[in-house]
Amino acid sequence: MYEDVCPLPRGRCADLNYRLAVYEAGHALTARAMGHEVLAITMLPRPPLMESDKILRGNTLNSLIEVLENRCIELFGGQIAEQHACGTNSCCSGDVARIDELCRLIAGIDGMRDAESIWFQLEEVAEKVFADPRTHDAILPFAEFLFAEVEAGRPKVPGKLVEAKLDELVAPRKGAGSRGLAARFLSKRRARQSADPA
Repeated sequence: MYEDVCPLPRGRCADLNYRLAVYEAGHALTARAMGHEVLAITMLPRPPLMESDKILRGNTLNSLIEVLENRCIELFGGQIAEQHACGTNSCCSGDVARIDELCRLIAGIDGMRDAESIWFQLEEVAEKVFADPRTHDAILPFAEFLFAEVEAGRPKVPGKLVEAKLDELVAPRKGAGSRGLAARFLSKRRARQSADPA
């Protein structure tokens, strides 16, 4: 049972729209670090629409696991950005339950790891995203950009605008299909003893 109650956000983070902008910034920055293109951000408490949602790299269980792992890392990214920028995160937003369900699903498909170890591996990857000073320093400026879009009555931010802002704040994406950070940290795990069953 949890003993600590999530602290209430203060300052700008007390504004739900601003906190949501920070959260979405975390998702987008995580996607950039993993080399995924952001197709659009809708200012709702869920990750943005990304190319990784649309691409399954082959017809194997490993490619499905990769998509599910990416989603977990992106979910962690929103929480971590909120923690860095606001001193708390929306612990009751449902992300924890979603990550838990996805980790259990991955464990069932994978058959080699348990859900808890998957959770910690993926959380570590997400934390490494924000250990990069460029990414960490981009949280607030990118959140300000998203917040301004919402305040201007544009709750759906097109991918071209998102990608241009990420290019400006972090660095240009390495290219379509680049696997970036996640591939580097999870490549050892992906070496399976045998091919997936047909």
